[in-house]
Amino acid sequence: MRVALPSHLGALREGITLLRRHPPLSLGLALLAMLLAQLGPALELAAGAGPSLLLQPIFAFAGLLPLEMYFIPRLQAQLDAEGLNSSGNPVARWRETFDGRWLQTFLLRLGLSLAIGLGLLMFLVPGVIILILFGWAPMRMLLRGDSLLPALKWSRSAMARHWPRIVQAVLAMMLVALAYQVGAGWVLDRLLPAADPDLGPAAMVRLRHPAFWVFNLLGGGLNLWLSCALLALYQRLEAAVSGPA
Repeated sequence: MRVALPSHLGALREGITLLRRHPPLSLGLALLAMLLAQLGPALELAAGAGPSLLLQPIFAFAGLLPLEMYFIPRLQAQLDAEGLNSSGNPVARWRETFDGRWLQTFLLRLGLSLAIGLGLLMFLVPGVIILILFGWAPMRMLLRGDSLLPALKWSRSAMARHWPRIVQAVLAMMLVALAYQVGAGWVLDRLLPAADPDLGPAAMVRLRHPAFWVFNLLGGGLNLWLSCALLALYQRLEAAVSGPA
């Protein structure tokens, strides 16, 4: 009789442990995330853009780009090196290793995000399949130094064997993030009733009101935790691939 394998839900708790390894760094990145999140409405005002559900996420993404492109992957690379000290990411040279890989990793993430987005918009299922099979390729490239095709092949092979427990843990992380978004939205709706409920508060309100700064700080901390939890989950997947199926 086949013994049921344990879940990977422990990665959520391990994400907190990783985040607490360097408290000043984690706090500094959360504050940076708060400031960068406020760039979104500032860019809207600078561009003279009116209220738009299409433009708001574009400006928000542009504001957070340095965090997603550089600072969070750098944190993941540092924590991985300190925890595992693998040949692909040795603790003695993790900075140099990261500097040599971060740009190509970001480009791969960007390409996968576009492919996933197109798949979701067109037929939904292809986007989900691309995400499940190839979602770990950027982290494989960043942390272990694989080139494009080996990283994609490793992610596909690993997820083909171990996807149920990985997807379960990712869904649990998404549930936590969704609960935060719903809670934050509920509080903001009562603090700041929007003139147009479909468009939300104006850019100037989002830029000036303290509630948005507070929730952007909390959201930045949540994003860091999610990044650390995904790192812990990747390390679990790596261990599962190298161990018995």
